[in-house]
Amino acid sequence: MGQCRRMNRRGLTLVELAVGMAVLTVGVLSFIQVLVASSRAERKNNELARATQAARQILESIDAEAFAQAFRRFNDTGADDPGGANTAPGADFAVAGLSAFPSDADGFPGEVIFPTLPNAPEALREDVADAALGMPRDLNGDNATDAANHATDYWILPVLVRVRWRSASGPGLYELKSVIGNY
Repeated sequence: MGQCRRMNRRGLTLVELAVGMAVLTVGVLSFIQVLVASSRAERKNNELARATQAARQILESIDAEAFAQAFRRFNDTGADDPGGANTAPGADFAVAGLSAFPSDADGFPGEVIFPTLPNAPEALREDVADAALGMPRDLNGDNATDAANHATDYWILPVLVRVRWRSASGPGLYELKSVIGNY
């Protein structure tokens, strides 16, 4: 009888094989989940890098303009463009590799935002309430915050460059805020 017990211990039982296969399956599935999550994270990081680079390039373009024309070249209307109607880049811009939301009217994921009213994009205003732009604030250095159009006499220019895009992993958003000065 002692010899029979030894013979049974030499091989694996069906239960031991089933448990081993279950543990192996759980391990393989966990590894696959890690790979999928890593791929998603890499895609999100690449999208964010594209958005960041595009926003910085636009902000550098605004900063490189003749200061007195920066607002008019990158605001949300083409009617006041310094070189004639619709000759400037404007407020909306494409970002390579990123798609705008279907509900985005202009079809571009990038936009430049200045302190203006929605119905008057050609008027740079000191009295606009916009915490993201640090508004209201004195833009022309006269120590007053008024409701006048300061599109031609500003000394500082608050700007927000926003990129919003859609991807398989969900919505993306990147914002770059700055104040450009003419001192």
